[in-house]
Amino acid sequence: MNALVIKDHAIIGSLPTGITFTDQTLKIAKNSHFEDPIKITLKDDNNESLEIIVGESSQVKIILEIASEDTNQNVYDIKLTAKQNAIVKYLLVCDLASNDAKLHHYFTAERDAQMDLIGGFVSNVINAKMNAKLIGEGANVNLRAVAISSTDNKQVIDIEIIHAAPNSTGTMHNIAIANQNGKVVLNGVEKILKGMKNANAYQSLKGIIASDDAIIEVNPILLIDEYDVKAGHGATIGKLDEGSVFYLMSRGLNRKDAERLMINGFLNPIISEIDDEPLRERFVELVNQRL
Repeated sequence: MNALVIKDHAIIGSLPTGITFTDQTLKIAKNSHFEDPIKITLKDDNNESLEIIVGESSQVKIILEIASEDTNQNVYDIKLTAKQNAIVKYLLVCDLASNDAKLHHYFTAERDAQMDLIGGFVSNVINAKMNAKLIGEGANVNLRAVAISSTDNKQVIDIEIIHAAPNSTGTMHNIAIANQNGKVVLNGVEKILKGMKNANAYQSLKGIIASDDAIIEVNPILLIDEYDVKAGHGATIGKLDEGSVFYLMSRGLNRKDAERLMINGFLNPIISEIDDEPLRERFVELVNQRL
């Protein structure tokens, strides 16, 4: 794995061949293929902005870790662009102790670009936006987000996909989990602009309540200004299936461990994408602490 740390707007460590970093912009040259993931860590670097540009016909997996113990206001602005024919897998792990964190993500997919985007939020109090815009015909974006809140946590996550090109595909599958008095607000918005024929949009939002004092809001919204499209959405909020919990308890688990096992099962598609073992273990630990 290629590991980079950005601190005070500077790279700590050497850059792999095909990658440059200038003026807070990380560029991956066109026709670059990286077999190993590139892990980028923004370490205790509040009020940070970062732009990542993946060149034409390049293929890469990027893991971005944003971590800070600072409880003051944190503001992050992240931009990621996939140029024509680029294939990008992107995983965000966000662990902020701030009592007022703001994270703005802007993704752009050009013609025939493919973007598989995942956001994992285990922050205290955060207002986060993940906005993906499909500006090229044939662009395909799959966006998944999960937020886990527990004692005194409040996370507001806005997920938006905008179809600004015909024959584009955008899907989102988002999960909110709340325990103790934690709160998660999960907004899913998908827009198809006028003239964007043959666009395909689908979204699902799922809320899992693990405590009587927890609060989850899910708001699926489709805004369609074109007739010749496919679109759909679904949203559910509820507690874990009692039959499944009882079955696991009959196999020797106590209730808490049974619920934790089920929730980890929901999160496995995201956890399995974390190639960095220490980061994966820390993410799982943070999730289980909140459960």
